[in-house]
Amino acid sequence: MSARLALCDVHVRISSDDILAGVSLSLAAGEILALLGPSGSGKTTLVRVALGLVAPDRGSVLLDGERASGDGRILVAPEARGLAVVFQDLALWPHLTVEGNLRFGLRARGVPREESRARIAAILERVGLRALGRRHPGELSGGERQRVAIARALVLEPRAVLMDEPLANLDVTLKRELGDLFRDLLAERGTAALYVTHDPREALGLTRQWAILERGRIVQQGGIAELRARPGSAFVRALLDDLGA
Repeated sequence: MSARLALCDVHVRISSDDILAGVSLSLAAGEILALLGPSGSGKTTLVRVALGLVAPDRGSVLLDGERASGDGRILVAPEARGLAVVFQDLALWPHLTVEGNLRFGLRARGVPREESRARIAAILERVGLRALGRRHPGELSGGERQRVAIARALVLEPRAVLMDEPLANLDVTLKRELGDLFRDLLAERGTAALYVTHDPREALGLTRQWAILERGRIVQQGGIAELRARPGSAFVRALLDDLGA
């Protein structure tokens, strides 16, 4: 079966800088892959390429085996890719209620009103926000806004969800709580997910499958046990050392 999302030998060059240099990775249905790398390594550019916001100069983006971008062209528009995203700043609509934020994407995809209402009620119940559906984002705590953001992504029933540092601004306890929730929600729905972070502890709480990005290249990929047993470089070894014993 084809990967839900695949990047194949993707290159992105801005001015004289190689932002991504031959990146390849894939996500199968139900797979959660953590993409780790420091600031400036190309993580957010990779997400933007997958979403169709940036065209790769070389290489391809495939969705269920069909070419969506390739060699400088965007062949499938972002809104037609069936992907969902959770950004670090969450990007919730402040003038819409919680339910309105979830309804917005469903309406854009032509989901019928009754189905939309049922989906929203179910996901808000699951993330513990059923009683807060008529509140606005400004009336919620940071953790509650994070729950809205993940609910907004999953209510779309996407082929894959991309999460770009979604927990970076939270304290350790809340990171752990929401990381557990993200993992459980993705597993329940069999949703493929790429989880982007610079924090190896955060990644470890969500998945044991990692790809490590350094200066626009994936320098090593695999299970955490394999990476720890055979780190491919000093950079990978230092990253894993941050996990401790």
